[in-house]
Amino acid sequence: MRDGNIAMAQARTVAFISNKGGVGKTHLAINLAISFAKNSRRVLLVDTDLGSANADLRLGVSPTTTLLDFYEGRADIGCCLTNTNYGFRLLAGRTGEFALANLADDQIIRLLTAFDGLVRNGGYTDIFFDLGAGISSRVLDFALAADECVIVTTPTNIVHAYSALKACWTRYCSLSETEFFKRKIRIDRRPAFFTNVAFEPQQGPRINFIVNQVENLEEGKKIYLAITKIARKFFYSDDGYWKLHMRYLGGIPVCHELIKNAERQRTPALAMNPYHPFSHAINEVGDMLLARQVIAPGRLKIGFGDRIRCIIENWKHA
Repeated sequence: MRDGNIAMAQARTVAFISNKGGVGKTHLAINLAISFAKNSRRVLLVDTDLGSANADLRLGVSPTTTLLDFYEGRADIGCCLTNTNYGFRLLAGRTGEFALANLADDQIIRLLTAFDGLVRNGGYTDIFFDLGAGISSRVLDFALAADECVIVTTPTNIVHAYSALKACWTRYCSLSETEFFKRKIRIDRRPAFFTNVAFEPQQGPRINFIVNQVENLEEGKKIYLAITKIARKFFYSDDGYWKLHMRYLGGIPVCHELIKNAERQRTPALAMNPYHPFSHAINEVGDMLLARQVIAPGRLKIGFGDRIRCIIENWKHA
């Protein structure tokens, strides 16, 4: 389902979140970036786990400039990008930096505005945002600004996954009440903000699930069905439709030894062993993640920049 002949356009944005640390979110974001890059996608991975970033360590790269340099005014955002050996670029943070971990709202706004420039003018087909663990309002705002939000969970974290889903919806409802949102609705005369797709009743954010560390693929499906069962009452509207887009991308098999070796050698698992079941699963998930974009690339009528401006307005008037 992949197409390497993609016309230059605004990048499609994907945010990876989890309500709990240690579920393998960063590993999945890195390996999916490699999978996309192998199929002629122009990918940028942004490590937005501000203050606790470690994607560079797992990729075995040593960035000369990071988000800290942008924050302190030493470099433009475009100068903070690092090439990797895997066909995509990295915008790295800095581990243990108090300044990055505690940005004020105006500093976050400057960062979001810079990200908007990369999305519009960076020449990428896909930008992945690897967000910090938890469901703080800032993490959720980053996630909801993206075209697609991916919740990463494991078989032992069903409750945390549902909590992340519910938090995304609650925050979306709050953002949809901003004056910016209401102005867009009046101008566009269409009912949806984050999706805005003709003839589709769902109006909320586009939420995807990956279940990591499964014993088999059937277990992953059961976990997703369990989450949707919990969510059924809360996310059904009166007309019987889901209030938001939900999709299961797939399960990733448990492979502790491979991941351990990958961390030790600072080499992504997909590059270490492209024929491992983990790697096959990553490629399958990548196909699922890309499929909706290839089928309907113009379906998001309100883009990343619009959502960023909505979030910024919300912060200014909070």
